[in-house]
Amino acid sequence: MSVADEVVFRDVVEAFLTDRATLTRRGLNDRSRDAYRQDLTAWARQLHVDAGGDAEADALKRVPISALTDQNVRIAYRSLRESSAAATCQRRVGTLRLFTQWLQLEGHLLGDPTLRIEAPERPSRLPAGWSVDELRRLARAASTPRDGTDRRRWPARDRAIFAVLVTTGVRAAELCGLCVGSIRREPDGETLVQVIGKGDKQRNLPLPPEAVDAVDAYLAEREARFGAAAPSDVLFLLTSAKPLLPGALNHLVETWIRLAAAPKQPGEAAHAFRHSAAKGLIRSGVPVPAVQGLLGHEDLKTTGIYVKATAADTRDAVLLSPAREVLRETAIPTP
Repeated sequence: MSVADEVVFRDVVEAFLTDRATLTRRGLNDRSRDAYRQDLTAWARQLHVDAGGDAEADALKRVPISALTDQNVRIAYRSLRESSAAATCQRRVGTLRLFTQWLQLEGHLLGDPTLRIEAPERPSRLPAGWSVDELRRLARAASTPRDGTDRRRWPARDRAIFAVLVTTGVRAAELCGLCVGSIRREPDGETLVQVIGKGDKQRNLPLPPEAVDAVDAYLAEREARFGAAAPSDVLFLLTSAKPLLPGALNHLVETWIRLAAAPKQPGEAAHAFRHSAAKGLIRSGVPVPAVQGLLGHEDLKTTGIYVKATAADTRDAVLLSPAREVLRETAIPTP
């Protein structure tokens, strides 16, 4: 077989993704497909570079499946580890393993070139979240009109966003994906927010009265600005009437953090509200399975991270207790 006749990455990637969508219990949404595709593109590019090719070339159509040898994969992996975070490497190794196993089943590969690769462990980092006092300052930063002529400012909208984030713990993409009809008023007086999460799974989250008041105030201002909204219209808008996207949401939260002099948390700014909501519920004695349902975690172990983080907070509080100084000062001398 000539090089021109060889099977290349581009020939099989889409078939692999279709197979994954069929075998995976929840299927694959567009985001998951894109993530798999990006990981495989990263491997193809690295294999192409290691073979002396151009990093900017379309590696998917240039790299043959036969390039997935033990030696080539080890070299590519070393390069990826030098340029990527541990979590990224771990994900990409996982993707490549699934891909090479599928290639073997389809008869494109005779062996698994990933067998000798050990993905790095993710660094152990417990979620932080904000204290109640810090949340108070953030709420004021979101809700208080400020001097200036910045037309992008919209305190009623910002307070509504803050209220939904801090009481439900929804992800940034989930909040930006809400529609006006996602706010459901039940006959018994309860208000729910209908969230579409990972894997397009739906969950209905209770919205407390204080958050409902904030959302209603925003909706009244929105109608005054832009007219009546249809249930299918995006819930949260920019002042230009365009939909609020995750990038703009994180920029907005970063502004609140700066104004409130609150500590910046690791990761995306808006995601810290998710950590804060989860840890607040655990501290209040809410059962872990209930917190799991609220956050939309597939695995209870993921929710358990917040239990561990809350325990660590308690330990730190004990270590900082002024009672330690009292005990030191009144210690009985040892004979």
